[in-house]
Amino acid sequence: MSGSGFAQTLVLGGLAEGEATRSQWHQQAVQAGMAVTRQGLDQRFEATACDFMKALLQAALTEMVESERTAVPLPQFSGVYVTDCTRLDWGVMGIKLGVRFELQRGRLEACVMNLATNDQTASVVDAPLASGALHLGDLGFFKLDRFRQWSSDGVYWLTRYKVGTHLFMPDGQRVDFKQLMQARHPVCMAVRIGSGSKAVAAFLHAAPLPETALEKRMTRLKEQARLDQQPLSARQQALAPWTVYLTNIPDLTFEQAHTLNRTRWQIELLFKLWKSHGKVLRSRSADPFRRVCEGYGKLIGLIVSHWSLLVAGWEYEKVAALDALRIVRTYLPLLQRALTAFDQFPDFFAALAHALLHASPRPKRRKTPLACQLWRDFEASHA
Repeated sequence: MSGSGFAQTLVLGGLAEGEATRSQWHQQAVQAGMAVTRQGLDQRFEATACDFMKALLQAALTEMVESERTAVPLPQFSGVYVTDCTRLDWGVMGIKLGVRFELQRGRLEACVMNLATNDQTASVVDAPLASGALHLGDLGFFKLDRFRQWSSDGVYWLTRYKVGTHLFMPDGQRVDFKQLMQARHPVCMAVRIGSGSKAVAAFLHAAPLPETALEKRMTRLKEQARLDQQPLSARQQALAPWTVYLTNIPDLTFEQAHTLNRTRWQIELLFKLWKSHGKVLRSRSADPFRRVCEGYGKLIGLIVSHWSLLVAGWEYEKVAALDALRIVRTYLPLLQRALTAFDQFPDFFAALAHALLHASPRPKRRKTPLACQLWRDFEASHA
């Protein structure tokens, strides 16, 4: 048994089969070059193995791999960054991952945190961004100091409005939401978030929700209030019929702001890929140490898969992430051989690139267009 063999067993085995049996894990260990029995492999799952796999994940997260493509989605920005956190809980142990996903060239940045850590403290959200980049985040990252710094650095940002945040007109008069919401058409206006010297200049974009969308939102808000054991506030109920965004991007329409906000959902799809299709939280074993080791291994495998696709020229808006993952799984034997004979890596990437080039493209949708379809409309309208 070797450390590299143990890691390859969990990383490649987990990538190949999200809910592998003990026999399948053992076969993967044999393929990694280890002469070990199934019982011998079972005995390696202990606390030190969990620490080892966690350290391996943290080491992997320091590697920055991105596509070299020149034609990118939303080229108006010098990078489109989406940040969010996700919980990985295996029962007795767990972590929270703060993840920043760059959509133009696919780069992933992440930090490992304790489950109880507040999302605002995730180090990735405050990593420097280039002037002209766009950052999209949910309300868990709503912070005026951060918006002020980004605006000062020439970084664009867009966020949903956080209920209770004070907004003022450029002349200092407070925005009257009650009066503003009497209109039944989209509203766009310059505002200042907060008051005094620390106020942040921004644009407010708001539009009323269709009736069916309002019913869904109210259901969701009431369910969240039930979970929080708190009644809906008067402000929440008053603003529920409206979708409100704040941004420092000039010359946007509400529809364009809405398209950019929908782009933030791509990181949720990434988390879904990890959990639902990569089976990061699933295991056939009841052994807590084994569950944790398998979870770390699967996550590292998915990250390695992501790197491989970027190197092979994957274009996210053309080939869906799940289809791309299935392609990587097809060529895992080539990757396994390349890990022991490095001169075979070109063969692995060439095969992967060929498969991606001839993969079935994403189907277009008319009723509810995909985000990548909306990106093309945004590029044309905001050129």
